[in-house]
Amino acid sequence: MTTPSLTSEYASLDALRTRIRTHRLYSETDDDVNTSVIDALRLAGSEKIIDIGCGTSEFLALLAERGHVGRLCGLDASYSAAAAAARVPGAVGIRATAQQIPARDGMWDCLTARHMLYHLDDPLGALREFRRVVRSGGTVCVVVNHARVCARARDLVAAVAARHGFREPPGMLNPTVNSDTVPAMMRDVFGSAEVRSFDNALVIPEPEPAIRFAESLFSFYGVAPGAPGYSEVRAEVEAELREWFAANPGRPWRDPKGYTVTTAIRA
Repeated sequence: MTTPSLTSEYASLDALRTRIRTHRLYSETDDDVNTSVIDALRLAGSEKIIDIGCGTSEFLALLAERGHVGRLCGLDASYSAAAAAARVPGAVGIRATAQQIPARDGMWDCLTARHMLYHLDDPLGALREFRRVVRSGGTVCVVVNHARVCARARDLVAAVAARHGFREPPGMLNPTVNSDTVPAMMRDVFGSAEVRSFDNALVIPEPEPAIRFAESLFSFYGVAPGAPGYSEVRAEVEAELREWFAANPGRPWRDPKGYTVTTAIRA
């Protein structure tokens, strides 16, 4: 049986795009994490910014669209993500890891790490590396989810996957990294940190987007695309969600979520 990994999950960015789209369309309260990060950075527009774990590079694209003139760089361990960064006008894409950033000490004015620290075994080591590559007086901004974010969908997928013999693969998510723990990690590395918390929920009014969102989580519970049993897991997840909507006419599927934006200034 094929075991998913971070490499396989982000070889294609399709599942990530599905999750991003779901949050954009179905959040209970309008919220844009990229704008939240930009607000926290208090940018002048000329800063040299590196985005660690750049994913689809929508964040870099938003900065470019807003007229940011400073150097922009997206770094990711995924070839697809690094290529996405390279397609942003004025940006460069680098394939590398958060623990070994190919940059000299103090090279960047700002560093962002959005929704990626929980993919690392050694988050404190990564934060120290972030500190190394940011100049004195520069800003590091880290975004992580609350613990148990979107737990209803995740618990459903986990339960169905387990019934079919799948198990959560090692190395995909670090359970010690969340909104409750990262501020203290940031203070350990930087001395102080400012924390902004955003509470919200997914509110999905019909089965189809709920099914697509649930399917985008499969790899985190051991269900690799194309693996024997994948179609059976998907069929059962779909059936359970359709059954829930049928039993609750007029009610949306509500799944609490949230995140924190933690910023620190390098001394």
